Amino acid sequence: MELKGKIVAGLVGLFVGDLSGFPLGGLFGFIIGSIIGHYFFDFPKESAISDGEFRAYQRRQGQFIYHVFRMCAKLAKADGPVNRAEVGYMEQLMRQHFRMNDRGREQAIKIWNQSKSASEPFDQIAKAFYDDFGRERYQILNMMDLLFATAVADGGLHPREEELLLRAAGVFHIGRLQYDRIKSRYYQTAAKPQARWSPLDPHYAILGAKPGDTLEDIKKKYRALAMKWHPDRVAAQGASSDALRHAKEKFQQINEAWEQIEAAKKTG
Repeated sequence: MELKGKIVAGLVGLFVGDLSGFPLGGLFGFIIGSIIGHYFFDFPKESAISDGEFRAYQRRQGQFIYHVFRMCAKLAKADGPVNRAEVGYMEQLMRQHFRMNDRGREQAIKIWNQSKSASEPFDQIAKAFYDDFGRERYQILNMMDLLFATAVADGGLHPREEELLLRAAGVFHIGRLQYDRIKSRYYQTAAKPQARWSPLDPHYAILGAKPGDTLEDIKKKYRALAMKWHPDRVAAQGASSDALRHAKEKFQQINEAWEQIEAAKKTG
């Protein structure tokens, strides 16, 4: 609250009131001066500060929404073409969660479509969000919740979706126990949570394997997935250019996951 205008104008009123010679003139002068100081000096400043704070809040909220739609678009595309359930969830986010007007919805849809087809890696988008909001822990956890809600929108958790969720948790410095607590709100899992985060978690998720599996079992899963997503096989099935590009990315990720796990198992 601004006080300078009230005090200065009140003192002036006190001085004028004392000179007037009226009983209690100084007191009335101080009161009247304070009122004048409030409306002509302090109130405009307070209004300007409030307007500035509100505009800053709006800009910050806009930044957060921008990151939400970028990351959610990448996550929705992770397991293949975006389906109606995922689009419906985005519509729910715009209308109910963020209460966006028509202009805001148009901007959000534009960000969604651009991010969905952009070549920018998911990890890079996650890091950009963390750079902006890393000190606001509640926003980090809020984002993680929204990502899980996006993944569950189509009814299941695809290994590729969990890979990205685990990558996001790594970028956000979310421990494995906390990750599993968030996950349990969306998926019922009977498995005992891991005690800590491992850099290999995303690679296990890609292959649909677990750290406790033998190398031979993981190799079988790797070969099955590599055969399924081999670009030559996908091309022979008459896939579109988008589907072929997705298959190439997936095939590369599968090979990378196997190489990382195999090296860790052999040296461990």
